[in-house]
Amino acid sequence: MKIITFVGLNFVIMRKILLIISLVAVITLGANAQTKISRIGIKLGPTVNWASSGSTAANNEGIGLGINAGLVYDQYISSHIAVSTGVDMNLFRIKYMFTDHRFVDDFLEKTNVSVERRLKATNVEIPLKLKLNVDIVDSFKAYVEAGGGLSFNLKDYAKDKYDFYWVSSEGDEYVDCTNQYRLMQLSMIFGLGAEYEINRNVSMFAQVTFDHAFSNALVRSLEKQTGSVIQNNFIGVEIGILY
Repeated sequence: MKIITFVGLNFVIMRKILLIISLVAVITLGANAQTKISRIGIKLGPTVNWASSGSTAANNEGIGLGINAGLVYDQYISSHIAVSTGVDMNLFRIKYMFTDHRFVDDFLEKTNVSVERRLKATNVEIPLKLKLNVDIVDSFKAYVEAGGGLSFNLKDYAKDKYDFYWVSSEGDEYVDCTNQYRLMQLSMIFGLGAEYEINRNVSMFAQVTFDHAFSNALVRSLEKQTGSVIQNNFIGVEIGILY
């Protein structure tokens, strides 16, 4: 019941973010009768990943390195404002600890087992952001963007270390555990970047992105049984080309 309430509240937050984006877009359209410009591009860069949780049942145990790659589509609604979307592929490497109370000891009493999990996760995210740029000097501009994202879980592989009273054991290899995790995830996305115009049709850009997950949808088995609802977060540096 708590998870359902948490997800519901964060859906309300997401709707408000999207409403603000829509209102700004409408106001800009009314104030600018300029020709619409569309741009498409590609991007790639490293990320720093960590886990967060919707409960106290799981704790992040450090950061990992990952990769973000994707396609970018910008639809300009004025000379300085665009609606930005695309498709991102994220490869996460995170480490977290949770208590698994499904184990039972010899006296048939519930016993908490501490699990340290190293997780390799892959997902695809569809962002929707409002992008505002300003001219700095000739051929060079800076921009900020903000919005949300909906990601879809593809694959999860985990290596676990168990601590049970005086016994400690660790798996030798990563095991497929995709069916234990959420199918979808909602995130808030913020970016800060710079763009350099090589010629009239091609530009290069570099950007720092902060992607913070705040809600899970369709929670799966492990999270239901242990209460360790996990969300993936990252800060990334991306380099790309726009056409």
